[in-house]
Amino acid sequence: MPKDLIVTLNDLEYEILKKMRVVEGEDGEKLRNLFRLYVSTIPELKSSEYALKRVEKKDEIDAHLKNVWAEYELTDYPTEHWNEEKVNKLILELCQINAMVKVGEKQYIPSNKFRSLFKMLLHDITTESRDIDEYSAACIATIQLLMEFSVDTLNNETIKDGTIFINEGWMFVYSTAIKNAREFMKTKKLFPGAQVPVQTAP
Repeated sequence: MPKDLIVTLNDLEYEILKKMRVVEGEDGEKLRNLFRLYVSTIPELKSSEYALKRVEKKDEIDAHLKNVWAEYELTDYPTEHWNEEKVNKLILELCQINAMVKVGEKQYIPSNKFRSLFKMLLHDITTESRDIDEYSAACIATIQLLMEFSVDTLNNETIKDGTIFINEGWMFVYSTAIKNAREFMKTKKLFPGAQVPVQTAP
């Protein structure tokens, strides 16, 4: 829910604010834009910046998520039904926005930046809401990053296919790890005295 803040500036502070050209707007709007600029430039607040964008683009992200899960209503493994031409075209588009990089002959993986941001977003999204399942959280993270990396230039079909392709190939493993960790913690709370099995080398 939006919060209204009242800020009192002295004459000099107000004159400085008016002369600022780094952000647009008037008075309160300008202060808000200045705050958003500050958030975007501080590495420690990168997580908060993405959270703000996720709230602002919630409807758009939810629409993309619905499209992704609609594919899984048709088949458990959508990528198995794609031909080579479709995959190659998709990889090319993902490489053009630096979401994926080539590492060998016909070998591609998510870029380090994409993977690093994905893990941060996945953690944030699963922490924000315990009700959301880990795989939906992964899809939301990937959707948001594809929108971000492409500066909203990818069409709906590419975002849907890109989300499925990247998650199926590389990112769902992180969702599975979080899911297993959550289930382990639930078991630990239900049976606090249970012994954790220790594996020994044969």
